Amino acid sequence: MSDPPSPLPALDAPPTPARLQTWRWSGTAWRVSRLMTRRRIDLLLRARGGRILPPAARARFLAMGLPEDIVAATLAEVRSLDGWADAWTKTAQRYLGEARRGGPGADPEVAALARRQAALCYHVAQLLVTADPRTARAHRATATTLFGQAAPLLTPPLRRVLLPWRATTLPAYLAFAGDDERAAPLVVLLNGTTTAKEETILWSHRFHRRGFATLAIDWPGTGEATDVVSGGAADLDDVTDGVFALAEGDPRLDGARVALVGISLGGALAVRAAAYDRRVAACVAVTPPYAADGWLGAANAVVLDQLAAMVGGAGAVPDLARGFALPPVMRRLRCPLLVMGAGRDLVVPPAEAPRLCHAAGDLGTL
Repeated sequence: MSDPPSPLPALDAPPTPARLQTWRWSGTAWRVSRLMTRRRIDLLLRARGGRILPPAARARFLAMGLPEDIVAATLAEVRSLDGWADAWTKTAQRYLGEARRGGPGADPEVAALARRQAALCYHVAQLLVTADPRTARAHRATATTLFGQAAPLLTPPLRRVLLPWRATTLPAYLAFAGDDERAAPLVVLLNGTTTAKEETILWSHRFHRRGFATLAIDWPGTGEATDVVSGGAADLDDVTDGVFALAEGDPRLDGARVALVGISLGGALAVRAAAYDRRVAACVAVTPPYAADGWLGAANAVVLDQLAAMVGGAGAVPDLARGFALPPVMRRLRCPLLVMGAGRDLVVPPAEAPRLCHAAGDLGTL
């Protein structure tokens, strides 16, 4: 098991003016993070509860629209990794109680919002359930069902669509900025390993302010589409076929202006898909892995467990890293690429963002 790379390793490509402002303690934090085994995390949780969760993780829950006091109260109940799901399930049940409290005469939008919050709590509940696929699948299914019940009544309303992909379909949510009669450019959101369309579609408001429509997809192996493929296959570049079929068949969408925005592993998929599909107008990769096989062995134990659960076992994780490696595809990229890196990232090393941007040459912006 090798040490993680330095924040900005030497690169073969010529330097660009942009430099990611990395945390001075990044290397140390990565080494400490690697030492946080499940047993050590359980000891910390037993002593201090879920309050030990890093601020960045809490920020993720707040970005879902979960109130800060609810997040704090739920985390305070977590005293072990095994107790994580129970704490979030209890919070979900409280939200479901709110949804039912008004009875038939209740405000449907208020009830829908409560169901949405319950769905997100079930989504969070399964994040650390890596050793029990049946429980994870049950939480995921409950989250999907509750969110689907709420989606048409949210603001803006969300339309569930099924995108054709090979011999099956991929579930997605489509949302529009307003009632503009002009065809809208489309932003396609590709989730990371632990995110799902129910979470990423909630990031749409900033795109909607600028007139973009948004489409959040569970790509094969993630979210509701977890069982669509086995083993975390990386040859998924053709996910864009269904996207363009949707865009070209809906007069409210501009099929000539489609951008991919991918998060973490979804960022690597976005770059791969853009490299192989010249119809993609632009690509954004947020904290993406560039070549994970060089540092994956130094990743946190919980992250490795999540990847192992995704691909069906720890032995397949190296194959996943090699399959999603971006160096072999960069020469095919023809559209502009915006790379966003996190200087304090403890999942993907901060060095990966500048490496990817360097590889994109003049097409890349960091």
